[in-house]
Amino acid sequence: MPGPQQAGPPPGSPSPMAGGGGWGPPPGYPPNMRGPGYPPPRRSSLLKRVLVVFLLIALAASLLLNVASLGLVGSNSGPVQTTVRSPGNSSEQIVVMPIEGLIDEACEARMERYLDRAQNDSDVKAVVLLIDTPGGTVTASDEIYMHIKKFKADKGVPIVVAMRGMATSGGYYTACAADYICAERTTLTGNIGVLWPRYNFSKLMDKYGVEDKTTVATGATYKDAGSPTRASTPQDEAYLQQEVDDSFAIFKKVVTDGRGTRLKGNIDDIANGKAYSGEEAHKLGLVDEIDTTGYLDAAVAYATKQASLTKPEVVLYHDPPPSLLNLLSMKYGGGQPAAGGVTINVDPMMLDRMMSPRMMYLYRGPR
Repeated sequence: MPGPQQAGPPPGSPSPMAGGGGWGPPPGYPPNMRGPGYPPPRRSSLLKRVLVVFLLIALAASLLLNVASLGLVGSNSGPVQTTVRSPGNSSEQIVVMPIEGLIDEACEARMERYLDRAQNDSDVKAVVLLIDTPGGTVTASDEIYMHIKKFKADKGVPIVVAMRGMATSGGYYTACAADYICAERTTLTGNIGVLWPRYNFSKLMDKYGVEDKTTVATGATYKDAGSPTRASTPQDEAYLQQEVDDSFAIFKKVVTDGRGTRLKGNIDDIANGKAYSGEEAHKLGLVDEIDTTGYLDAAVAYATKQASLTKPEVVLYHDPPPSLLNLLSMKYGGGQPAAGGVTINVDPMMLDRMMSPRMMYLYRGPR
């Protein structure tokens, strides 16, 4: 005889899934299922979620495209200009081009862009190089120097230098391409010389029993000269010294070609690696004038006179800010979070410089 049926929940009683008592599922049902007469559990729609995400992405893409079409997104197509002294005649432009920070491949590429723009602008009647740099690599300094020389030959406009706090080594090297050099009395310049930073860890390796087993091609005697992991030989040192001296000879020729009879003394005495104050550099003929009137004034005044301008407009070349699209797609260098949530990024260029030292026209200052 069948047993009595289990009564259903009284009307108004709490759901068995609500917790805190109530009627449970009929016997034989798994605990997570409801008995007969209960509606099936509601399931969230994955399709709806995917559709919402897709619509949001489409909306964001449409917004970016519309903003770009309105010209509100920055462009990195080339240098832009900002007027720094007005009013003036826009057809009589004096362009200020900054050479700032370390002179490296990026600085050289930037200067090439600036000079290319000025070359193709018929309104540009003179250029002022605003230099504030300790110098940099031998190659980048020489490339900028050659770009300026070519621009001057092709464009035929006056080029004047305005030195700020520092125009040492490679900074002075590039200045020698100009027609006229102005410095401030607090400027540090000169520092004519070459260095090739190198470090040798061979004694440290010997101490810990680490041996350099680099294989060098037969006959390539100097291929591994200057290696930081093995002891240097007198033959290596003589070879590397000659390389540095050759670059030094180029530097001195650049100075004598650029300054000519304005140098007041023997180049071998002046080019002793010293960094000179603005006044000292003026006495030695390394600069033409000390600017006592104010920021850029002397350089602009000389450029105005040499280009026979009446009311010039002075503009500054600079790179545009990163575009919105570039900022959104920007990829950061690989770093790992350290204690306190600080992220340390390793610059690949820095690693390259450490592993492949190069000759520098660079002021390193007192040590």
